[in-house]
Amino acid sequence: MTTARAPLPRVLLVDDRPDNLLAVRAVLEPLGLDLVEADSGEEALRHLLAGEFALIVLDVQMPVLDGFETARLIRGRERTRYVPIIFLTAISGQPEHYLRGYESGAVDYVYKPFEPEILRAKVSVFAELWARGATIEAQREELAGRLAELDSAHAGLAAQAVELERSNAALERFAEVAGAELREPLHTVAGLLDLLDDRYAAGLSDEGRTLLARALAGTDRARSIVGSLLDYARASTADLRRDRFPLAEALAEAEAETAPQLAEAKAEVVANGLPLVSGDRGQLVRLLTQLVENAVRFRGASSPVVSVSAEPLPGAVRVTVADNGPGVPETDLPRLFTAFARPPAAGAGNGRGAGLGLPLCRRIVERHGGMIWAERGDDGGLVVRFELPEG
Repeated sequence: MTTARAPLPRVLLVDDRPDNLLAVRAVLEPLGLDLVEADSGEEALRHLLAGEFALIVLDVQMPVLDGFETARLIRGRERTRYVPIIFLTAISGQPEHYLRGYESGAVDYVYKPFEPEILRAKVSVFAELWARGATIEAQREELAGRLAELDSAHAGLAAQAVELERSNAALERFAEVAGAELREPLHTVAGLLDLLDDRYAAGLSDEGRTLLARALAGTDRARSIVGSLLDYARASTADLRRDRFPLAEALAEAEAETAPQLAEAKAEVVANGLPLVSGDRGQLVRLLTQLVENAVRFRGASSPVVSVSAEPLPGAVRVTVADNGPGVPETDLPRLFTAFARPPAAGAGNGRGAGLGLPLCRRIVERHGGMIWAERGDDGGLVVRFELPEG
């Protein structure tokens, strides 16, 4: 933020004698102030109506309006009430003169003939006080303007967030309906292709059998995508049933769900001392199932090992699921939980985060009021951590 700077302090010099004004100006010019002259009380009042002043150096003995009366009128106006006044006077320093001056609004006295250093020092103090006050006021106004801009920006972001929520809800509902509608014709196509494979594959040419195999694989892939789409939509719209249960039981159910993949990859799931957690059991089982599937699917050359651990936090539980796979480049970590993220460029990663698996995990955790993120393991592999609030 740019530091607000106050304008040059203005000092009003009031004396009916030009030689006195000239002398005071000569004394104060080294201070670099904006010096304004007035040769009468009336002219001083006109200057005060036209602009702001940091200080008034006022001669006491003037015709028509003397210094005391001029000071009284200055103090009587709301705009100039708090402008400090230094009296220049040749009157004796008797207590009654002091009293009258202070009653009329003076903050200090300088007696003629004055010492230049004394007058300069007094004026410098008041000018510095005014400059600091003006700087604070300018900063306050600038800050108020910035706060108003922030309030406006926050209001705009809030409106966008509401609109985004509406759009997301509509998209999630569309995804659920579209997935449900697509599932039936895909089942039909898959059944017909299986029938074709059983009855007529022997009579097909090599090219025909190749095309049939590709059609079957493509149908299976489409059914998997539609299933993931439905899982994602339902994770966003289904009601949460919160229970308190052992996380180890949810992990055991996830292992049972992924048993064929674990057996094929000769994978091992390791877990110790998992605590009780609070949440929707079905969705948390789906979350762990997806994380285990992800670790097995994107495995390295060695047999996959999936490690599941947890640690208590104030008001929450942090769960860590780590694997010994090839991991993900640091630059790709932020997009892992984004739905339909673009896969990495050739040779830059292993394709994790290109579908709906990890975005589904994010949706489940966020609906529970938690957060999820990914890191690179110390020895490679992917480390996924998520936090679930207690309660």
